[in-house]
Order: sequence, then C-alpha cells, then structure tokens
Amino acid sequence: MGGLYTGLAKGNGTISDPVIRQGLAQLHTLTEIGRYNAERLKATRAAGGDIPGMANISKLSMSNIVRLQRELGLGIVGAQGMLHAYEPEAQKVLDEATGNPFLNAVTTTALYAQAPPIYGGTDQIQRNIIGERVLGLPKEPGNDKNVPFSELPKNA
Repeated sequence: MGGLYTGLAKGNGTISDPVIRQGLAQLHTLTEIGRYNAERLKATRAAGGDIPGMANISKLSMSNIVRLQRELGLGIVGAQGMLHAYEPEAQKVLDEATGNPFLNAVTTTALYAQAPPIYGGTDQIQRNIIGERVLGLPKEPGNDKNVPFSELPKNA
C-alpha cells in the first residue's frame, strides 16, 4: 500500500505536505519492521525455537499499520475519500468520474481498518497477554475467577 499511496500523493500534489511525507515514511518503516520480524520468527522456528509474544506483537503492529493506512490514505485523497463504490459497475463509474482508479482501494482500506483491532482479540487484550504472559506482570485484580459468568455484573 505504501507504494500506491506514494504514487497517489505525487499525482495529486499532497507529497509536498510534510505530514503526508512523514506518514508515508512511518508506514514504510512499520511495514518493514513487520516484515523483518516475520523473517526473524521464521528463522527462529526453523531452528526449533520460538519468540514468546511475537504473535501478539504482530497483531498490535498490524492494527497500527491499518489505522495509519486509513488516516494516510484519506489524507491523500481528501474529500474524494467520502466516495465509495460497493458494486463493480459503480466502481467503474466512480473511477471515470474522479479520474482516480485507486480511490476505491483507499476507501476499502479505510472501511476495513476498523476490523483488525477487534478480531482475534482487541488491542487491549493483546497488551494484557503480552504484559501477563511475556513480561510476567501481575493480572489485574478482580474476583471474577471465582464467580460464575451468569453472576457477573452486567451493564445497565
């Protein structure tokens, strides 16, 4: 996505915006760190080892990357980011009307960005797992281990 966003920013002139350039650099950096960590984990597993918490760290990293893609993509396309086509025929019309065949990719990414921080465990759950299982921090106090689920307090 970073290459697509760079091309879009160059094409519409937003590349001159220092905030956009910083966001592009940050996106590239986070993506490369994720790639390097995946390679490191692959090599470690090939040698019979494991990196505790790497799956949780990767999940948090992915959530941050898609959030950044959302903000950066919408910042680059500007007001056109409010337009989205769900059907292929409508997408063709939108591409012709805006002159931007990549607009739908940007808006699809923006709409999708809400999902990764939730599915597979929210970011807060991932942080708790890293803290408790990897760093050895104590669990948050509470008596919910001893109380049946049906008796836990409910939101009113």
